[in-house]
Amino acid sequence: MTKTRQFWLTNETGRRKAREVLSSQLISMIFSPGDLWLASPWATDFDLIDNRAGNWNSLDIGWSFRFIKFSEVLIKLLENGCRLRMITLDQNMDQYTKFLVNHLHDTIQNPEIFQHILTDKIHLKGIIGPNFYLAGSMNSTYSGAYVKEEQLELKPLQGEIIEARLNYEQTYGDFSE
Repeated sequence: MTKTRQFWLTNETGRRKAREVLSSQLISMIFSPGDLWLASPWATDFDLIDNRAGNWNSLDIGWSFRFIKFSEVLIKLLENGCRLRMITLDQNMDQYTKFLVNHLHDTIQNPEIFQHILTDKIHLKGIIGPNFYLAGSMNSTYSGAYVKEEQLELKPLQGEIIEARLNYEQTYGDFSE
């Protein structure tokens, strides 16, 4: 049985491990698409995958020998059949969150696969895929991934994933709405 894993983003090693866990969970969805929930008061673009050695070139020819941005991974997921629901803070949505959301909308242009929900109440942070739930204090931002002291948990048990997804659906609606 796989158990919850915790990551403490209090030094560079912890931050690198958290980015690697996030990227590996998202990349797994390229091969097995599904619904993806991303809840974060703020969400920005940031370097997610270190591809300077070219290890991920086969996934996308445009990813060669450089850092891969968070938005590029999300776009690849959407192009490969995933659907994304992103929930962010409505109050004075900052310019970096607007940039990421506009970039995704401009690139995808399909409200059936990318939905952005604004709310004044969000403080929770989480990313839910078909086979994982990442939860903790980390916003999906450059500061969350590279700067701030954060804590992140990878919850791979189906019961935890289903419970989180049901909670998100009850709070923000499901993909059919």
